[in-house]
Amino acid sequence: MSEPDPYRYGPPAPQPAARFSGPTGKEILSSTWDLLKQDRAMIWLSLLGAASGVVAFLALFAPGFVVARLAGESSEVSGWIGAVLGGMLTSVVAIYFQAALVIGANVRADGGTPTFGGVLRQAWTLKWQIVQWAIVTTTVGLVVRLVEERLGVLGKIIGVLGGLAWAVASFFAVPVLVAGRLGPIEAVRESSRVIRTTWGTSLRTTLRFGVVQTLLLLLPMGLVFVGVMFLFAANGVVPALAVGAVLIVAGVLGFVGMSAIFGAITVYARALIYRYATGQPVPGLHPSLFAGAFVQKKRRWRRS
Repeated sequence: MSEPDPYRYGPPAPQPAARFSGPTGKEILSSTWDLLKQDRAMIWLSLLGAASGVVAFLALFAPGFVVARLAGESSEVSGWIGAVLGGMLTSVVAIYFQAALVIGANVRADGGTPTFGGVLRQAWTLKWQIVQWAIVTTTVGLVVRLVEERLGVLGKIIGVLGGLAWAVASFFAVPVLVAGRLGPIEAVRESSRVIRTTWGTSLRTTLRFGVVQTLLLLLPMGLVFVGVMFLFAANGVVPALAVGAVLIVAGVLGFVGMSAIFGAITVYARALIYRYATGQPVPGLHPSLFAGAFVQKKRRWRRS
């Protein structure tokens, strides 16, 4: 008796491929942290960038406000002028340190060992691109703020949508700026192109990433809250006052330290995801971790 023909009724129907749900924000955070632990000095870039940003804002806000007041402008207008000038310099500082972190991530991914001074020197070679990008981002932020204030509720809606659209379009702007030394317009175009051609579940991953950060940052904030409660309930008792002060200091230091770590991880992760999205090697991270973050779109048309 002959064997039955398995293709008597045609080839078997293709089975649907297993659907990959993509990595969670926690997985990306953990994997990126494993890589960043090899470059602990890079974390100080995040902390130094935040501190320098505050100094930069005050360095131009105060002179701008005073000069505007001496020129006869109102307090409101003078505040706007000071805020714009301070915000511009703050953006320059922030982008400079972000570029340094991206350079550090690229050096590590290419098999090198980034150094604190080395990445800062390399970022300095991008100073003109950084200044141009800071001007663009500050201008966009100013326009969004003006729209929100001038158009009431409609302005709030437009501002939120506009800010979200800009955040998406400029998602890869700093990695693009570092990789191609492009101007701001070209950087946004390239960033948007990468987003359009590789968009997958990045929004979900980013939201989960933010949730993880928020939950962890609640711990030092809780210490500060408990410390304040101790101070209010101390009634002059020295031990209770001491405990409250210690808790507050520990909470503040913990919040600053964790914020610096998360800032470094965020920039590192974005640089590494950009490398993956553009086909560059990402050693130390399994490709499946990013397969759900940015999945290449499939064409919707068929050949006739």
